[in-house]
This record gives sequence, C-alpha cells and structure tokens, in this order.
Amino acid sequence: MNRQIRRAQAKADKRAEEERDKKRQARRAKVAELRARRQRQRETAKQRPTDAQPVKPAQVAQLTPEERKKLPGRFSGVFMFATLFFIALQAAVPVEDKQGGQSLIGAGFFLMYGYFAVLYLSRRGLPRALPTAVVGGVTLAGVMAIMQSVQGQPIDWLMCGLGAVGVPIGAYLGRAVFNAAPRSR
Repeated sequence: MNRQIRRAQAKADKRAEEERDKKRQARRAKVAELRARRQRQRETAKQRPTDAQPVKPAQVAQLTPEERKKLPGRFSGVFMFATLFFIALQAAVPVEDKQGGQSLIGAGFFLMYGYFAVLYLSRRGLPRALPTAVVGGVTLAGVMAIMQSVQGQPIDWLMCGLGAVGVPIGAYLGRAVFNAAPRSR
C-alpha cells in the first residue's frame, strides 16, 4: 500500500515538475521574443531618418485609419467649427460698451481658429493646409468688419486687426505641432 502511494506521489511530483518546466520554457521564449522585437525596433530606428522632417500631405493621405487616429489634432475639426461659431457670435451680437479686453479675447479666437484649422486640414492630407487656413482666417476677419458695419455697429478695428495677425501665428503654431508630433513609421 505504501509503495502504491509513493508511486502515485512520484507520478504527481513528476507531472508537476514537467508543468513547471513547460511554464519556464514558455516564459523564457516570451522574454526572448520581447528582447528580439526590441532589438529589431532599435535597429529600424537607427536606420530611419529623423522625425525632424515634416510629413508631407501625400504621406498623410496614405496612412491607414489606425495610423491616422494617432496623428495630432484628433478633435481639431470640432474645435475649429466651435471657434468659428464664437467669432460669428461676436459679430452678430451688439455690445453696448465694448472694452479692450473683449477685443483681445475676440482676437484670441482668431488665433485659435488658425491653430485648429491647420491641424484639421493637415490631418485630412490637404497639400496647402497653412495657406488655406491663413486666407480663410484673414477673410473671416474682413467679413466680420463688414458685418459690423452693415449692422450699424462701430467696427472693432482692434479685434479685426489683431485677429488678422493672429490667424497666421496660430496657423504656424498648428503646423509646428503637427510636424513635431512623433509618428509610428
């Protein structure tokens, strides 16, 4: 009886040892695969040109949907249209006593429009995102001045002037952010 118990115990011990060996081997294989993958990534990173080169819009158009999701400015379209709404709202609603601070805030919306417009257009892969955003924003500032004069309001030259200057500044900032973002290639 004792011999049978010892044999059964020896078999159980042997199976447990084999299971532990299998687990060790699997863990070692997994670690070896991770090390090999990291080494391959290091080698490809050394061979790849630096990310300082801006991404061309033609390259953006060739990205897969997963890669496109990783580009900067994911919600830039929503923010761009929101800033357009607030800019139009400032021109449409008359203000009794307009102060300089309100004009500066309005000009800040133009800067944000330039920033978000370039991010949005660059994500879409347009070849001339920066000039398109700048022309659109400067035109918007001119239209806003015309809207104020048509409504009989005094034209807010400070907001329109600083806004026309702020759009290109925001557009250049947006392009710098888009080009400086890390890419997986």
